[in-house]
Amino acid sequence: MKRLLTTILSVAFCIAVSAQGTCVINGVIDDVKTADGTKVKKVYLTRTDEYGQAETVAEAKVKKGKYTFKRDLAQDEPVLMYVITGFGEGEGIEVFVEPGEVAVNTASAATPCATTVAGTPTNDTYSEYKKVIGEGVSAAEKCADESARSKEAIKSLSQRIRFLIDHNASPMTPLEIERYLLQQLTPSYADQMLKSVSTTLYDHPYYLSLRNKVLASALKVGNEVPDITLPMLGGEKKHLNDLRGKYVVLCFWANGCEKSAAVIAELKNVYDVIKENDEFVFLSFALENDAAAWKAAVESNGINVEGWLNACDGMGIDSPAAKLFGVDKAPRIIFIEPEGRAVSLDQEVEELQMRIEQIMEGDLYYLDQEE
Repeated sequence: MKRLLTTILSVAFCIAVSAQGTCVINGVIDDVKTADGTKVKKVYLTRTDEYGQAETVAEAKVKKGKYTFKRDLAQDEPVLMYVITGFGEGEGIEVFVEPGEVAVNTASAATPCATTVAGTPTNDTYSEYKKVIGEGVSAAEKCADESARSKEAIKSLSQRIRFLIDHNASPMTPLEIERYLLQQLTPSYADQMLKSVSTTLYDHPYYLSLRNKVLASALKVGNEVPDITLPMLGGEKKHLNDLRGKYVVLCFWANGCEKSAAVIAELKNVYDVIKENDEFVFLSFALENDAAAWKAAVESNGINVEGWLNACDGMGIDSPAAKLFGVDKAPRIIFIEPEGRAVSLDQEVEELQMRIEQIMEGDLYYLDQEE
């Protein structure tokens, strides 16, 4: 019995370790000359963060046309797409980093886009998907007229959608829907594609990002608002969804903008009236590029107080948070109810105060509110 228990525990441990795993990327470049004639001596493994910024996580020397990357993965680390760069500006090889050995074979450094990537489940699926895309492009190029090409394009799109639905548990599926299909779909069809993704991916960053984009495409009063990342004044990160269960007064504002300063001052008056009521939370999101200037503005405006959260991602008007809410100028006040639905997407302070008073008196007017 003791031996059996030891065996079971050993197997469990092995499973746990293998769940963490290591990704080994073995690359081969037959011709190391790039398009401009220079030789590839070093390649880089890069990834894109949630703000669309590329960062290099590893580098490897190319020796006799070969290179290797090795990454130890944490148990809860999601399968994400990385890009192998070093072939010239704008050129790279897409590869999913997951446990196992990945073979990356490049015939010529001048055309890294023609590289084959295989060896692990997601990379194999992605390679199959790219074949579907390639077949559609090839068929369209053979068409003699525009009408025939349009028909082939529609057929190709249908085949891509079918493939993604058939492989709905692969991490590449929500990524590809967001990157290439979402802009071609109506909000209702986009929602159907979102619902087609396997529930096993509901906590994956690519699914969460896709869900946000789908919610943003259908944003209106009464609908659920997208989640946004909130880099806080103290350096920690929160998410808008963390505030579920409370009424949220979200104000996008800009430092140095007179109108923003005036609105913040008016909001402070509303805050002073209800600051003891923990059903409400104020959230100011600064469209600012300079962190020091933002922090100074928070202090000078007197909004670094309990019950008033301050966030800024340093991206200014290009902030992903602003884009998800369709904000192209400041200030803008958005009022959100406890279930995460929009009560108003462009609220004047005077009306906001009146609405808050209604809610405090028990009049949940927004439940019957029409668009």
